[in-house]
Amino acid sequence: MDKTFLRKALLLSAAALSAALAPLRAAAQDAPFDAKTAAEFISQNPDFKKCAAGFARRADSLYADSKFPEASAALFASEFFGFFGEFAPGAPAELSGFMLADPGLLSDFFSALSSKDDKPKVAKAIVDIWNSDAEGFKKFPRLALAIAVVFDTPPPKSWPHAQVSEKYLPRKFPEPAGAFAEWKAARDRGRLLFRFETMSLDELKYLVASAASPEDREWAQKSISINASNIARLYASVPYDRGRLAAKRFDWEGADYRLKTIRETGGICTDQAYFTAEAAKARGVPAFIFTGAGSDGFHAWTAAMKKPGNWEFGIGRYEGARFVTGRTIDPQTWETASDHDLESLREGFRNGGKYRENELHTIFAERFFKAGDYAGAEKSARRAISADKRNAKSWRLLVDSARRRGDAKSARAALDAAVKAFFKYPDIDAEFRRELIADLKASSEDAAARKLSTSIIIKTKSERPDIAMSFARAELEEDIAAGEAERLATSYKRLLGIFKGDAAMAATGITIPILNALLKKGKIEETDTIMKVTRQTLKTSKDSTLVQLLDDIERQLANIKAKNARGENR
Repeated sequence: MDKTFLRKALLLSAAALSAALAPLRAAAQDAPFDAKTAAEFISQNPDFKKCAAGFARRADSLYADSKFPEASAALFASEFFGFFGEFAPGAPAELSGFMLADPGLLSDFFSALSSKDDKPKVAKAIVDIWNSDAEGFKKFPRLALAIAVVFDTPPPKSWPHAQVSEKYLPRKFPEPAGAFAEWKAARDRGRLLFRFETMSLDELKYLVASAASPEDREWAQKSISINASNIARLYASVPYDRGRLAAKRFDWEGADYRLKTIRETGGICTDQAYFTAEAAKARGVPAFIFTGAGSDGFHAWTAAMKKPGNWEFGIGRYEGARFVTGRTIDPQTWETASDHDLESLREGFRNGGKYRENELHTIFAERFFKAGDYAGAEKSARRAISADKRNAKSWRLLVDSARRRGDAKSARAALDAAVKAFFKYPDIDAEFRRELIADLKASSEDAAARKLSTSIIIKTKSERPDIAMSFARAELEEDIAAGEAERLATSYKRLLGIFKGDAAMAATGITIPILNALLKKGKIEETDTIMKVTRQTLKTSKDSTLVQLLDDIERQLANIKAKNARGENR
């Protein structure tokens, strides 16, 4: 074959390839897009999968050159093309162009998108809302996206609380486009206290996740006069039904569960909390219900936004009451929201520039980790933490990267630093602390491990006794496994003493689980010591309910011993 001909053919092929890639390259160089360049790029590059790969490579290159803002724009462009290419390939070009031209919107959406989301349904909701009202979507895009990530999966029957049946409160959302139209109409009529544009996507999730009917919300908009500073008075506006509480009729039994009915007939704390949250939402105020159970019983109260980035979490939470920290459900995942997630709402720190910088480095740390570049992952994780320490994922990647590199010393140092970084957030503190304790025990540093456990027990005993007791149980179960009865008795007395102010909670949270652990190990005789220490430590003479509980436990233990003596449990 003529070598000159071959060389020319190769040059022509290279030229053709370069020409084919030219629009992608040019546009990628110009990212982030504006409306004009976004529209042009969409029209010239219909293959979204190819675009996603191209922008991903571009993002990696820019990140390697420390051009972080440009890397962020390219990265979220890649996410956009990947998401819409897979889940909404037929999306209108105008919608694609609009979203591509707003890097902040892309960042908000893809930072919020969860692995729990039903992505095809999220994409469909976005397209449906756009098709029904493109101009409205352009005005309130985060409202549309909040509806999409909340409405993609149905709520559980336990939401917003479990004391009203489906008969009274169907847990079913309207079609996304219809919900968007309703919220936009309320805004246009001046019925809402806050503008959608001022709220984050996370805040809007707690607005659109409304269990009340459209008719209920309209009634609240017309009948309830409130402003952002007096949301709390909604809770007390529902008369408390003490007769229902005394009769222990905890489930709703009224004619219906409309807001109007609840306010007229009264209810217990769950109904007060529901009324407050739904009436607040109807007036454009994001809100949700907290529930908690502790030594003073079960209670429900409300959290509501005072202004964007600033929330009140204690509406209806009685002064001086001691409850386990309130739990609520994240309406996007329908799982329990962590204290860290909730604090990010209250403090608004996820909307800050430093946290956004952290998120960018964390994303790249995860990309490097998945590619097996653990040194690169660790470097990016450290960059993320340097920007903002409040992202648990950054710390997780730092710890795991050090472990994959075989650097146990760095992994332990990262765990220790993570525990300190999340001192204000007990859920995440506990997660990293358990890992650090296990690491210390594996190195036979038992005293240091026990000290670390005891410190969180003392720290969380009042505000988060659920966490404190989980660590206390772990300590005692370790003593049981060691088979040292005297050590168990000493540890039990010390730990039970920490919780003696909440005797009933201590008995159910520590005493009963430890008795069960002893029985499981066949150590029935050691239960006598546990019961003796319990009665001495908790001072049962002042609490008839506690006496009754402990008497009942001892009767059950006596029955087990009697069966053992007869050989019935063998």
